[in-house]
Amino acid sequence: MKKKNIKLLKALKYPGVLVTALACSQVGYSAALEEVIVTAEKRSQNTQDVPLAVTTISGDRLSASGITSLGDVALQTPNLSFTEFNIGEPQLFLRGVGSTADSAGADPTVSLFIDEVYIGRSGSGSADLFDLDRIEVLRGPQGTLYGRNVTGGAISMYTKKPTEDFSARASMTLGNYDLKTIRGAVNGALNESVNGKLTFSRRSTSGYSKNITNGQELDNVDNFSVRGQLAFNPTDVTEVLLSADYSKDTPNGECRNLTKIDKQTLNGTPEQHAYLAQMIIDEGIDDPRTCGQSVVQGSEKSVSGVSMRIEHDFDALQLTSITAFRQAEYDWVHELGGVDAPPALLGVVDNEGEESDQLSQEIRLSNTTDNMHWVLGAYAIQENVDRFANVPITFAPGVLAPVQVLLDRSWLQAAQNTSKAVFGQITFPLMDQLNLTLGGRQTWDDKDMDQQYKSSPTTVVYDLKDLSDSWSAFTGRVTLDYMIDEDKMLYATWSEGYKSGMFLSQNTAEAAAAGTLDPEYATNIEVGARTEWLDNRVRLNVTYFDMEVSDLQLFRLENFTLISENASIESSGTEVEFALAVTDNFSLTGTHSSLDAKFVGGTFDGNTVARSPDSKYTVEAEYISTLDNDADLRFRAGASFSDEFYTEATNVGVSLHDSYTKIDASAKYTDPTGTYTLEIWGKNLTDELIVRHAIVSSYGGSVELYAPPRTFGVTLSTQF
Repeated sequence: MKKKNIKLLKALKYPGVLVTALACSQVGYSAALEEVIVTAEKRSQNTQDVPLAVTTISGDRLSASGITSLGDVALQTPNLSFTEFNIGEPQLFLRGVGSTADSAGADPTVSLFIDEVYIGRSGSGSADLFDLDRIEVLRGPQGTLYGRNVTGGAISMYTKKPTEDFSARASMTLGNYDLKTIRGAVNGALNESVNGKLTFSRRSTSGYSKNITNGQELDNVDNFSVRGQLAFNPTDVTEVLLSADYSKDTPNGECRNLTKIDKQTLNGTPEQHAYLAQMIIDEGIDDPRTCGQSVVQGSEKSVSGVSMRIEHDFDALQLTSITAFRQAEYDWVHELGGVDAPPALLGVVDNEGEESDQLSQEIRLSNTTDNMHWVLGAYAIQENVDRFANVPITFAPGVLAPVQVLLDRSWLQAAQNTSKAVFGQITFPLMDQLNLTLGGRQTWDDKDMDQQYKSSPTTVVYDLKDLSDSWSAFTGRVTLDYMIDEDKMLYATWSEGYKSGMFLSQNTAEAAAAGTLDPEYATNIEVGARTEWLDNRVRLNVTYFDMEVSDLQLFRLENFTLISENASIESSGTEVEFALAVTDNFSLTGTHSSLDAKFVGGTFDGNTVARSPDSKYTVEAEYISTLDNDADLRFRAGASFSDEFYTEATNVGVSLHDSYTKIDASAKYTDPTGTYTLEIWGKNLTDELIVRHAIVSSYGGSVELYAPPRTFGVTLSTQF
């Protein structure tokens, strides 16, 4: 790893920190920041006492900031990016590290957990962010306590647990684009020994985009989610939590736009590019919110799961057991280029889907004393995935082919992925105020695969059975943390991450389909400060990291062929988070991150890693006014900025997307009893055109998906 001068004071150059310092020097305080409890280290701690780069978003802040999706979470988290190609393949990137692979034998690089249950398929984790206690985003490799496939980091969602006190709440939201949302939760004791909770959410919108050829609305939302929990105590020292959840999404699909044409790059002649650009204008689909294909799109996804968490106290140590079963099914039919062929040069239809299930078991023993904490555990998961892909390509006559040509290709995959691990971590004092953490994890992965490829509905090119491969790795962690005082901590850490190898998907060559990509390995060096000042009225956390990832697993399109390959990157940067209680009524929060992520060696040597903006920040202000009748008015406004970024490792011109700033605001009235609230809100108020996902086409264009336009609405809530 290259040597770099690590100077945390450089972070003081960032605007957010300057705002904090200026306010500290000029304002007299009478407020304090709320303490946030997390379990990032598998024990309850104040987030300021955790020697990790962790961003925590409380359930109250999720609601107050209008955070409803992982995309919203990414805007609030330093160096986290989120893109979504379709309903089944969301993509998370942390510090430039992420995966776009869609194979049944592939895994995410940034892993998602719900109540500590690992979500093996990325599309299975898009839960409705309602009735959550908090979200914890751990940045950087977490190869000890989280282990499997956390080369980039881990995102943990924690639901609110049942309590014996009865409570109920409900809300209804109406907004533009026919937004309708109904949410509710009821909680309380079912009898003397069992507490229960039930939550539900129903959300729908009309399309943000439209197909002007067949009139279909696109980029719409249609979601139903429900979750139930039972908590009881079989003995005085044993707690059991049973959980079940189900969600279903049935949107039409996304509007894809081939509106960026580069006549100098990739394939095709300038005449072909000129023809395509003029055709787009002639067909009237140069508007990014319109598409013009004849295909009627459709998507459907259903996800469900059950889990049992058992905690038993043996006095000297604590036992935790988490058993979970999850399953998912999704499929979609989309037109990838947004236009038909003819009149376009070519048309590509994407019809894909998969069914998956997973059974996992984690068991841990732990103990916490005044000056020491340790945990030992074992983990196992078996995942079954059946996946299909049918991608017919139509070539228009006269430009790319003498006559119209249909290239119909399809793939089938059946995978069984098994992983086992043992792990341990201990934190103990070396001297007063100085602690050492040592951790390690040994992981064994096995994958079995059947692969079939047809070049037409009847022509089988290859049919491979009983493919198998296995990998193993040891990952470690060493951390030193020094408590300057009870409110200020410095830490330095060295950590590793590992992701198993993978079988390739949608490959036309038999030899390649029979092989695998190498595993990913990450090594991270990180120093940071977690501090609070002025009687906990100012919170300032600063992190510097320097990370290497070898054999990052890439998946991209080139000349109508999907290519899977390994590449190495170096990634370094800074991350700043601050919160400031200016007065009892007024607060400021914000983040700033910088990122320098480059490929090292290989095909893309020196190129910027995809989805890695150089700079990113958020600023949010909140003011609360108490009226004469004791009712409250809460005003909140925030801005999120991202620098320009590439969507392809090739760094070709059309894959560079502009910087953007997203501005949200809301005003909420709460009646004197606290029973009713009325909120008026708006998102993306400047109607910024934000790229949600993009693919560089084989003929010099970029096919984009866009985030929602300006939206606004009103929410009425009640609780009792």
